[in-house]
Amino acid sequence: MFHIVKLMSNIKVLDKTFQILNSFDDANKSISLKDLTIITKLNKSTILRICNSLIKYNFLIKNEINGSYRLGPGSWKLGSIYNSNFRSGEEIREILGKICATTGQSAGYWVKAGTKKVCLYRVNSKSELNHYVVEGTTFELKSATGKVLSAFTGGNDDLKNAIEKKGYIYTKGERLDNIASVAIPIFDNQNNFKGTLSISGWKQFFTSKTVSSFYKTLLKYKDQIKVLL
Repeated sequence: MFHIVKLMSNIKVLDKTFQILNSFDDANKSISLKDLTIITKLNKSTILRICNSLIKYNFLIKNEINGSYRLGPGSWKLGSIYNSNFRSGEEIREILGKICATTGQSAGYWVKAGTKKVCLYRVNSKSELNHYVVEGTTFELKSATGKVLSAFTGGNDDLKNAIEKKGYIYTKGERLDNIASVAIPIFDNQNNFKGTLSISGWKQFFTSKTVSSFYKTLLKYKDQIKVLL
C-alpha cells in the first residue's frame, strides 16, 4: 500500500512539473514566480521545489536579478532530439515560405502526437492580420488540421471519405473565432499518412474563391513534400 501511495505521489509531481514547463511559449519566454502560480494554480512552495529540480537538470534557468525563469538547454536538447525524427525540415520550411508568399496567409505542417496535434514546421504571414503559431505548439484535434489528423489515423471514417472525395477540408471559427484554415493530408512515397499541410489566417480572407485558390496552392506543393518524406 505504501508503494502505491508513493507512486501516485510521484505521478502527481510529474504532472505539476509538466504544468510548469508547458507554461512557457513564445509569448511567455520568461515567467516570474508570481505568474507561474497564476498560470499553473500551484502554490509557491511547490513551484519553487520543482523549479529547483528543473534548474539542477538544466531544463530551467533562473534570472538571479529579478527571479524569473526561462527554459534551459535541457529543454532545447529534447526538442532537438524530437525534431531530428523528422528529416528535411529546412526544405519543408522553404515550401511553406513559398505557400505563404503566394497566398499571403500562414502555412504549416502538422503531425499527430498522442491525442494532440503538433505544429512541426511553420512560416507565419508577415501581415499584421496573421495567424501566428510557434513551431512545437500543441493543440486539441480541432479545426481543419486537427480533423485531417484525426480522420486519417482511425478517428472518423466518414470524415476521411469526405476529405478524400473533396481533396481538402475547410473550417472557420472552430478553435479561434476569427481564424479559418484549409488543410490537406500528406503521404510519403509508400502512401503512408504522415501529416497535414495547411493554410490559415483571419476568416475574412477565406472566401469561396480564395479557399479554392488556397487548395490549388497546397496541391501544387503536395508532391514536393511527399518526395522529402
